[in-house]
Amino acid sequence: MVAVRTRLSRAVARIERRHFLRMAGGLTAAVIAPRFVRAQTYTATSISKAAQDARRDVGRLGRRADDLLRRTVAAGFEAGGAAVRRFRAEQVSLARELAAIFNGRVAEDDWLLIVPTPELGLVLQMRPLVIRLAPTPKEVEAALKEPLVDVEPLAGDTAEDVLHTLVLETLGLERRVALFEVMRNDFAVQAALKDTAAAVKARQYGLAAFELQRLMRALVRPSSVAAISEDLGQSAERTLYKKLIVRFVPFIGWSYFVALLLATIYQNRDSNAALSR
Repeated sequence: MVAVRTRLSRAVARIERRHFLRMAGGLTAAVIAPRFVRAQTYTATSISKAAQDARRDVGRLGRRADDLLRRTVAAGFEAGGAAVRRFRAEQVSLARELAAIFNGRVAEDDWLLIVPTPELGLVLQMRPLVIRLAPTPKEVEAALKEPLVDVEPLAGDTAEDVLHTLVLETLGLERRVALFEVMRNDFAVQAALKDTAAAVKARQYGLAAFELQRLMRALVRPSSVAAISEDLGQSAERTLYKKLIVRFVPFIGWSYFVALLLATIYQNRDSNAALSR
């Protein structure tokens, strides 16, 4: 009888000990978990005031870039180069204000915090090349002074070929037969070129702007950039990214760059019959 009572007492003691350990573990988790959660929660105070202000002002300038694109689209029916001259004039203050933010108001370590989510993939593609994500004021001024591309079409060039050449040269890349053939066999690039050409020939410049952005996103896919690098060398990959950076694509998206392409199309359409027939 005594032995039975002893075994029962031991069993009760084990149960009580397990219950105590479970309670202690729960209390420990309750104490630790809030600290961990606080450490992992993103708040406005987790980044510098300068970065917050820069993100706000870059967003405002991004909306100005959207307005620049809308005005460039609307000016597409103007003759005599007025649309091109207006674009070249209006881009100046936009580019200079953006350059001032990234070259004086916010540390380079905080630049990634300003990159919008849709462009994060592009920025991560650039990182292995150790490229500065924002241009210097000197680079911006040089870009503002550059003439827009004048395409000299080859015999038999279609509208798609002329547009392809125009985009490549705007990116600082050389037109080569091998690269052209690779891109022609890329469904995403070729479909975007075809639709862009159709919109330009129909003088539907709003649709053309949409298709140009689609084309640019196809051209900066890792597979497309790899094809460019394989054909033209790794320096071409760096050149392509630098042309996007000087128009602040990593921070404001494609509006400014697409407005540049549209203005370049306007400059070339009168001298390139393929763009109008």
